[in-house]
Amino acid sequence: MLLPIRDHNPAQRFPFVTVGLIIVNVLVYIMQVLDPRVTYVYAAIPCEITGADVNPLVRMQLEFQHGIRAEPVVNPWLTVLTSMFLHGGFLHILGNMWSLWIFGNNVEDALGHFRYLLLYLIWGVAAALSHVLFNWASPIPVVGASGAIAGVMGAYLLLFPHARIDCVLLFVIITFVEVPAIFFLIFWFVSQFLVYNPGVAYLAHIGGFVAGFITIKLLGGAAGVLGRRRAYYDDW
Repeated sequence: MLLPIRDHNPAQRFPFVTVGLIIVNVLVYIMQVLDPRVTYVYAAIPCEITGADVNPLVRMQLEFQHGIRAEPVVNPWLTVLTSMFLHGGFLHILGNMWSLWIFGNNVEDALGHFRYLLLYLIWGVAAALSHVLFNWASPIPVVGASGAIAGVMGAYLLLFPHARIDCVLLFVIITFVEVPAIFFLIFWFVSQFLVYNPGVAYLAHIGGFVAGFITIKLLGGAAGVLGRRRAYYDDW
């Protein structure tokens, strides 16, 4: 397993949006800790989004064991957005926010603040819908910013493939290594197909990553995006 620590790719302007997203995610997580109902009101539940019928006994069991709501509380489609600001635990949010800081500041620097925020939300929605597409009848809630952050990582792959990433290599012994971003990000993406944990929405990660990658391609790749950044450096 490779865990990123930092990148050697300093941003040229302060990442207001990335910092703001981290603050919002942390505040929402505090709300979840104080009131666990927040999680199940605003989590994305695939069967609610698709309108699929779920065995009432299954739903009752989930509600009894995990506090999962018996009926939708907010518009199910709205939860595609709200769920990306929820997290399943301290390590979940810690890992996500750390990754967002490592990769998000540079992607924000390249895209500009406003466009970065808009695309971050779009990538998060694409990630959630990727999960729903293949789990359309599932009554299990989906939460986490990891799909949107995967979009950031997909964008980073095209924008800064040769940036250096400091990582912790967890394999028998703990080793610190420095690898090119292209190696780390492709390794991470491929691992989504090879590793299985029932509590992880791998399809959301894959969908978000692909969405981020395609977006940068459509914007002209690294040359197009970074060229516009140099020409219009003061734009938002």
